[in-house]
Amino acid sequence: MATALETEATTFAWSRCIRQMPCVPESAKAARVLVEEKFTRWGQPDLIDTAQLIISELVGNSARHTGCTRIAVSLRLEGSTARVAVRDSSHTMPVVITASDSDTSGRGMALVDALSSRWGVKWAPRGKWVWAEVPTLLKTPLHSV
Repeated sequence: MATALETEATTFAWSRCIRQMPCVPESAKAARVLVEEKFTRWGQPDLIDTAQLIISELVGNSARHTGCTRIAVSLRLEGSTARVAVRDSSHTMPVVITASDSDTSGRGMALVDALSSRWGVKWAPRGKWVWAEVPTLLKTPLHSV
């Protein structure tokens, strides 16, 4: 059941869930649980591991680099594409960097880039959405979810 902090919609063509969370590293676990729950419900269990890795990196980046207090996690399944996204209050662009073997961090967006078919940023009135897409096994748009 959706609460004031979560919305979920299912139609004949797509499914979507948005949940607000604190902007802390520990929210990555809650986001991974949400991915497992929703992608299982939507009949896409093969995408769970990849989507969990991506959402963990996006949540972690927001928690470490933005100074925000709240984030929104969005999961969307539309046709042959699944999109995971995180909204924060920062206007700082995420960057893919090449970390050296001795670096202990800095691989997050490189991992997102490697695991997703594409990713990007959509500016919001008070911040941005950082999103990544992974292809589903569906070849045509959903007719029932």
